[in-house]
Amino acid sequence: MTVRNLEFLFHPKSIAVVADPDEPSRYAEVVRRNLAAGGFSGQIMSINAKKRSLFGIGAHVHIDKIEVAPDLAIICTALADVPQIIAQLGARGTRAVIVGPSLRDRLSSSEAVEVRKAILDAARPHLIRVLGPGSGGLVVPAGGLNASVAPVTTTPGKVALVARSAAVAAAVLDRACSKGIGFSTVLHLGSGIDIDLADVLDWLAADPDTDAILVQFDSVTGGRKFMSAARAAARNKPVVAIRGGRFEGKRPISAPWTSDDVYEAALRRAGWVRIDTLDDLFDSAEAMARVRPMRGERLCILGNGHGLARIAADALLRSGGRLATLSKDCVKQLKELLRTDSQLGNPLVLPADVTPANWAAALAAVLADRDTDAVLTVCSPSPFAPGVEVATAIGEAARNTERNVFSCWVGGNTMIEAQQVAAAHGILSHDSPEKAIAIFLGIVNYRRNRDLLIETPPSVAEDFTPDLVAARSAIAEAIEQGEEILSARQGRRLLQAYGIDAVEYPLAGSIEAAIRTADEIGYPVDLGLVLANAAEQKPLATGLRSPADIRIAVHELRDKARTRLPDVRISGYRLRPGAARSGAAALHLGVADDPVFGPVIFLAPATATSIRGKDFVVALPPLNRTLAEDLVAGSGFAEDAVDAARDTLEAALSTALVRLSQLLTDIDEVAGVEFDPLLVETSGVVALDVRIRIEKTGRKLGFRRFAIRPYPKELEQRVDWQGRQLLIRPIRPEDETTLGDLLGSLDPEDARMRFFGTMRSLPRSQLARFTQIDYDREMALVAIESGNDGVERSLGEVRTVADPDNAVADFAIVVRSGIKGQGLGRLLLASIIDYSRSRGTLELRGETLAGNLRMQHLAQDLGFTLKTGADMGTVDLRLLLHSPDDSAGTSAGHVGVKRGSRN
Repeated sequence: MTVRNLEFLFHPKSIAVVADPDEPSRYAEVVRRNLAAGGFSGQIMSINAKKRSLFGIGAHVHIDKIEVAPDLAIICTALADVPQIIAQLGARGTRAVIVGPSLRDRLSSSEAVEVRKAILDAARPHLIRVLGPGSGGLVVPAGGLNASVAPVTTTPGKVALVARSAAVAAAVLDRACSKGIGFSTVLHLGSGIDIDLADVLDWLAADPDTDAILVQFDSVTGGRKFMSAARAAARNKPVVAIRGGRFEGKRPISAPWTSDDVYEAALRRAGWVRIDTLDDLFDSAEAMARVRPMRGERLCILGNGHGLARIAADALLRSGGRLATLSKDCVKQLKELLRTDSQLGNPLVLPADVTPANWAAALAAVLADRDTDAVLTVCSPSPFAPGVEVATAIGEAARNTERNVFSCWVGGNTMIEAQQVAAAHGILSHDSPEKAIAIFLGIVNYRRNRDLLIETPPSVAEDFTPDLVAARSAIAEAIEQGEEILSARQGRRLLQAYGIDAVEYPLAGSIEAAIRTADEIGYPVDLGLVLANAAEQKPLATGLRSPADIRIAVHELRDKARTRLPDVRISGYRLRPGAARSGAAALHLGVADDPVFGPVIFLAPATATSIRGKDFVVALPPLNRTLAEDLVAGSGFAEDAVDAARDTLEAALSTALVRLSQLLTDIDEVAGVEFDPLLVETSGVVALDVRIRIEKTGRKLGFRRFAIRPYPKELEQRVDWQGRQLLIRPIRPEDETTLGDLLGSLDPEDARMRFFGTMRSLPRSQLARFTQIDYDREMALVAIESGNDGVERSLGEVRTVADPDNAVADFAIVVRSGIKGQGLGRLLLASIIDYSRSRGTLELRGETLAGNLRMQHLAQDLGFTLKTGADMGTVDLRLLLHSPDDSAGTSAGHVGVKRGSRN
């Protein structure tokens, strides 16, 4: 996971097109033409790649001699020749290549795999980044870079488009061009053997010219890498995705979900919005270019007809949207404007003879209402107010508002020009209420998903204390016995260690005893046979509601058992509740491994109900209370319960989900879990049929199996500093305010030492980026002091960002100006050194200004070596944490942003 050398791809100063002169390439012709037309200000050169043979044996590719090594090379040759070309370019200093489609190649699958491996082998020694093979290239309009085969001219904008399909990218560009929408970047991934979707997302997340990202993809290979980059991108920028292959996902035998269900959960947890059709993709591109930030979800609908307005409102409510309630002041103002005593509400139906001026006045009144977050206007042809005039009036009224105005122009030719006029005023315009509502709800879903994104479940249980000794004892016993499935007794011990009830009712030795047990449990009950070898037989007789039902079921089950196992004696009967006393439906709760995203928690109706529909939900661990409640709400399992009971039942199920997630975090050997059925009572859950699959250690440990790393609570430490009690802990999203206050406390000289400039504050987007980190790729420790009023204050912060190979980590440190020189910087730096060493990082590295003697002395005291930096007036600080097995691991470059240091 790295953006190393991607600047040579996105912002090259020189470009070469490499082609075989003996085999003319249409791809090369188009690329040269687009490069020339794009307005690229750097050097563009053409390089011939000629094949030569020695004594007629073999064929070697040689490229022309060049005086200046191009930053970026676009290779337009046969795929088999690419490795040799990359090796020669790398030796001359090229650091990025685009490998385009080779139309003449006829390689078998195995041959293509070998060539792709050879490409990576040739690129690796020179740290060359490879886009492709099969890439249609990229466009960065603001930089005059069109290194692509795009058939249309792209204008600068603030939306980035990343596509797996060249055809989809071309279609989106063409539609956007017709709407006057520009892009910050357009990139076609191709095969993605090196630069993949995660790498591009990392680049775009930090790109100041990109405000939103549009993604078209089919699949990813590394779930954790993808989730890390996807979440980082969505922290500050809306990301909308369309994914192909929805109906190609295979259903694992051990779980009732498909791969598409897991992608759906992953994208939601990453804070993305998923769309389904190309029309949605086109509309999303326009929405991302025009939409303003939205603070709430309350929509007011204005229409010039009751029917259209009602259709729009129904579409909103049907999809879970929320209508605004107009304030009394707004209603009063509207009544005076429209000269009516009729009851006004939402949707707001305007009179049939409403004029364009009154359209604008009514819209202005609603936009000024504090109880409205966005407005949708729905207009049909009217003899009193031509559509073009209405669109002009609406555009003027919406010009200075911070709220979003969506418009819908229902009709045919007479409404098309109105749509265009509205769009020219920067208003999102559509031809049906459903489309407008879908775009609005997409923005709402982004806000909701972003709330999930900032949730940071801890690695250590907070609301309860599991009995880890008992849990690990049950696992160790099963492993010692060579078992892959826990016995009923072992499963109960494991679950009870986490506060999950797994009840086993006493064995009934006779029919009469079974009836007495049923009376104690309460009807309905399920009943199964227990053989003399203690094995329980399936299927069960389920839903028995009376003693008579029990007698009939016993006789039927015994007859079936004698037929199958005539020599085995039946020793008794095992009963269990057949339904929850709460009346809640029985559930199927479990955990299974997804090949891309690792463990997945799923929740569905119990298998016996044979229902799979809207009630089926999945989630990626780890889960905290908020995430568990979101999963439970999506299942809708208690929808029919009364309000008071519903809250209690949902709370009980949420608690079980959090504890199951914690079990997966703590116990590495647990590979699969199924509770089927699981009963939910107001007092908690009861797992009736439990199946827990285990594997011996050797897998990724605990939470390292997860696609999302939990908040590392185990790193928290309380320390006594200068007689003050501090908590040193990893940074959390809610630290945004305290981090801003810390940076604001710096005097000008300290700010210069930290930022190598005069910066004393960061924009909110940057503060969010620094506090909503992915703990798998970086770490920030903050020193927190709680005041007498309970308000937390950050006294200092230290952070590291490791390269993808964990060979080198760059660090930065800052403490408040008023307490520098009192040892807090030493305490923080020592803590991050210990963390980096425990993580296996080979070397810790920093950079400070030559005048920052305090930092240099601190670094020397802690074992760092100092030497003059590559930039004038800087000093490099290096600390070797581990001896590398070989020198290759230490070749990683700097993280790309200058990091100052302060103690």
